[in-house]
Amino acid sequence: MDRPAAVVATRPRPRWLVRALPAVVGLAVIVYLVHAAGPSRVAQVLLHAGPWMPAIAALEFVQMFSDVVALRLILGGVARRIPSSTWVRSSAVSYAMMVLVPAGRAAGEVARGALFAPHIGVPLAATCGTQLQASYVFAIGMFSLVEMSAVAALPGPRSPLVVLLGLNAALMLAASAGLLAILWDARAGRWLERLRRRFAGNAEAVPLDPEARHRIPVAAACACCVGRTAQLAQYAVILSAVGGAVTLQRALVAHGLHLIGATLGDAVPGQLGVVDGTYRAFAAAVGFASAPERALSISFVAHATQLVLAGVCVLVAAVIRRGGEAAR
Repeated sequence: MDRPAAVVATRPRPRWLVRALPAVVGLAVIVYLVHAAGPSRVAQVLLHAGPWMPAIAALEFVQMFSDVVALRLILGGVARRIPSSTWVRSSAVSYAMMVLVPAGRAAGEVARGALFAPHIGVPLAATCGTQLQASYVFAIGMFSLVEMSAVAALPGPRSPLVVLLGLNAALMLAASAGLLAILWDARAGRWLERLRRRFAGNAEAVPLDPEARHRIPVAAACACCVGRTAQLAQYAVILSAVGGAVTLQRALVAHGLHLIGATLGDAVPGQLGVVDGTYRAFAAAVGFASAPERALSISFVAHATQLVLAGVCVLVAAVIRRGGEAAR
């Protein structure tokens, strides 16, 4: 006998399971990769990298701070309307979401904009968030181009990594141009809004600021490039921490692998499993053809740093929120 339609319609859907599935798969991939490389060898490399963690974490903080600088450059004098506590809390929330949830970068910027909105208004917050995203992906696209050249100069047959970095550069630069097109051209904005409604439902559209939308965030893009430079330095330090021979070319290759893995694994929290698999697949490009445990450890050290800082950010955001509630 068929069940009544009402009963079928009211059956709860296990959405939490769907959301958790990418993370579970990513962790399973990591377990497989560690087992294949040798758990004891991986552990030994990670223990050796321990003393380098403060420097790696400091460079991670520089990247976080570069977003704050970029936003202040976009906002100009309006930035003074936002209290210092909101700047700190929004940065903490944005970073924690970037690491802990799928599509974390976009989700984090939405959360940051929601915290800014009471002080500068929803239209300006949405516009500045879009400009920051355009600046951020532009910086990734430019670094992907530079790192594609570094990979192309490696000895031996040409690696498919050249193609992947080229595609990543094209995708990021196109995304940056597309985000600016939304701000500049009302027709592009309406077309993308119709597309968004088709896939996301009839959610309320977010208005844009008419005065700020036509600005080109050149200074913010430069600040984001400084942040990517700090990340490049961070991967040079990580490369040394896991026992690699550090050269500018190898640092560029190691960072390029991160950018590819981050793009491919955007739907997975922290890109777990995807970034790790990328380093394992291209271990030879960073000089670890016969030492896969060292190639894997590059991503493991980066994951550990991000998870620790994300935990600190969660605590900071919670303390500031409680302090604000107590003040009221």
